[in-house]
Formats: sequence, C-alpha cells, structure tokens
Amino acid sequence: MQKRPNPNQPPQSNKVSGSMPKPAAPAQPGNMQQHKIQPKPMVTAADRQQAKELRRAPTATPFHNPAASAAAARPVTGAAVGAATTVGMAAAAAGASQAESLDAQISQFNALQDQIMLSPVNDDLEDIATAINALPANIENIRARGYVFKSFMERKVETLNKQWTELRPQVQAAVQTQSAVLRVDANQVQATLNRRQLATAPLSSLEGKVSAAVRNLQGMYDTLDDNVNQTQQQLDDISWTLQQVELASFGFLATEAAVEAVPANWKKPGDKDGVEGVLILTDQRLLFEQKEEVATKKVLFITTEKQKVQVLQWAVPVGQIEKAAGSNRGLMGKDDFLSLTLVEGAGLPGPEGQPLYDDMGRPLRTTELHLKGEDGEAWQGFVGRVKSGEIAKERTVPVDQTATETVANAPTKCPNCGATITQKVLRGQTEMTCEFCGSLIRL
Repeated sequence: MQKRPNPNQPPQSNKVSGSMPKPAAPAQPGNMQQHKIQPKPMVTAADRQQAKELRRAPTATPFHNPAASAAAARPVTGAAVGAATTVGMAAAAAGASQAESLDAQISQFNALQDQIMLSPVNDDLEDIATAINALPANIENIRARGYVFKSFMERKVETLNKQWTELRPQVQAAVQTQSAVLRVDANQVQATLNRRQLATAPLSSLEGKVSAAVRNLQGMYDTLDDNVNQTQQQLDDISWTLQQVELASFGFLATEAAVEAVPANWKKPGDKDGVEGVLILTDQRLLFEQKEEVATKKVLFITTEKQKVQVLQWAVPVGQIEKAAGSNRGLMGKDDFLSLTLVEGAGLPGPEGQPLYDDMGRPLRTTELHLKGEDGEAWQGFVGRVKSGEIAKERTVPVDQTATETVANAPTKCPNCGATITQKVLRGQTEMTCEFCGSLIRL
C-alpha cells in the first residue's frame, strides 16, 4: 500500500493557529541524521502497475458492420422504403456495405498484428527483468540512507532473481511456439482479405485465440510479477519513511533507527479536527510530528491566510506503551485507527518532555490516531515487535555496544537527592533530569 501524502504538500486544515513554531534543534546528532544520502529516483510499484494496466488495456474490438449500423440508425421513410424495393439501388447499397465491411476488417486485422506477435507479453517480460535488476540498487540506496531493518529484503531479491532466471526461458519458448501457431491462422485471414473477401468468422476466431494465448502466457509469470511489485512497494514505503526522518524538524537519539512511518491524524484532546502529521516508529520511541497548513487569518469564516506548521507534538518510549490496538471504523470499516494506552503512572510526553493533559487536567495516558494509508492492526504488530525486542532480529547492522552498556550501567538513584529513578533510559541518551529534584544526571 503506497503511503501518502507528499510531505511538501501538507493536507489542508481549517484550524486557527498562531505563528508557526520554530523547529526544535536536534538535542543529539542522532544516528539517522548522519545519513543525508540523496534518494535515487526509483520506478515505484505504482508506476509499474499503471504501465502494466496500460499494456493490458483492450485494443482490438469485435468486428462490426459500419454500413449496416449506419443504415439502422437512419429513419425509415416512405420514400426510403420505396427506393429499397428497387433492385438496382439495393444491389448498389449491398456493394457499398461489403466494401466498408472489408475495409473495417482489414483495419481490424492490422491492429491485431502486435497481439499476434505477442508483443504485450514480451513487453511484460522486459519490464519484469528491468524491475528485478533494479531491486539490488534500490535496497543499497535505503541501506545507505540508514535503514537497518527488514534484513530479509536481500534474500528476497536473490530468490526472485533465481526464480526469474529459471522462468524467463520457459516463457520465451512458449511465446515462440504460440506466436508460430497464431501466425498460421493469421496468414489464412490475410490471404482471404487480400482477395477482397470478407473473413468474418476466421478473424473472430483468430482474435479469440490471440486473447487466450496472451492470458495463458501471462498466467505463467503473473505470480512472480506480483511478488516483484510487492517487494518494490516495501522499498517505496521504506523510502517514504526515511524521507520523513530526513525532513523531521527535531533530532533523534544516537543509534536510534527508524522502523515505520505513516501519515496520520492525531485526535488531540480539545481539537475537534485533530492534528495532521506523521506517526514515526523507531526501535526506541513512537513519535508524532505535526505537518500541516493551518489558518492564521479568517474573514467571515473564510480562510485568507495560511502557514505551514511542522513541529514535534509528542514522543513516548515504546517501553512505556502498555497497549497498542488497531481497529477499523467508519463506513464499511474503511478508516484505520491506532489506540495507545500507556503504563500506569505514565503520561504522553510533549516535545520537551513535559506531560500532556486530557480535558480533565490529568496526564494524557490514552490517545488515538487515524492512520492514512496503512492498516491499524499492522501498526499494532509493528509496535508490539519493537516493544518485545523481536524487531532486533531483522537488523542488518548490530547496535553499538558502548551505547548498550551505557543504558545497562545507568544510575538507579539520583546522586543529588537519592531518590529512586523511575524513568526509562534510552539507548543513545547522554543525560537525564531527576523528576524529584530537577538536577541533571550525566550518563
């Protein structure tokens, strides 16, 4: 499923807001900020699917007699009936009708030539070969940009390439065989038309055989083609996720790595329209960045001025998420939602770590988001795999050992006031503030 919208064209909103908040400076030159690789252009899964549909769009149309159709469309008058009874005029009309039908069949036969040569199948084969050959470079690109998960991608591409190496010669041999058979029938139709004779039945039979041959050949490789496109779609989604990270208005922790991202509307308490933006999941946190145009001036309820707002709204350690639940709502369940519940005593932290509150003035422990373009239950799984540590099995690069040891050796009591530290220390974090005395603790 392709992710939208374009981050440079944020969704519209009717909310009234003040001036655009200044983007937060990165608190730490995070691991993801070090990868400023310019994305290489890729032929996306959507591009391939559109080209495939164009190639397979019907081109040949069933034969029809244009003269007969035109005659049927003309109004029948007394004079016309009288004229039709004249033998000479009837014969002339029949001759004209046959000439027009013959010209139509010749045009129809000429339009069928590419189909007889099975050109659409050959075009499919070239497209699949090009797409498979591009996959290794596309994977290399996302790795260079810092994506370290989905280690199965490389193995998946190797398997697709192996299957294609075995399948392509089989399809090409079948194309040659089918094309030779179709050419025999085509030669017979052509000979009839060259004699200026109608070939209605043979031409119709040829069309049927061509369609059946194309369908049978496509059936030989369609499953592989679908797997190629599904793999490219995964790469498209990863590239989109990395784009959100690279364009973020805030910093990430050192060694923090992006997992997934999706356009979403956060149902912020007290905001009936919600907040448009992007939900980003890393291997340590779940973050929501506002990205939208908001109204800064209205005249008679009509927006006259807008301003783009891009700012981090909240970031919560995945370890503090007690439950993430996906659900479907709306007409026919077409709207995907993700509901979050934090552990007892925790509240959704704002960009500076300060707690956010609900309408009753309590720390915001539950919240939900309307996802745009991905399944809520899938995101429930994403969060669960990060929380359980299962996601680490998909890493292509091991976590920095020094950062891991820093977390393991983090103090459990405040050296200033002696209070027990309850905050979760994240990998890559270099300092923390005691929630009791406010003193800064270096890690």
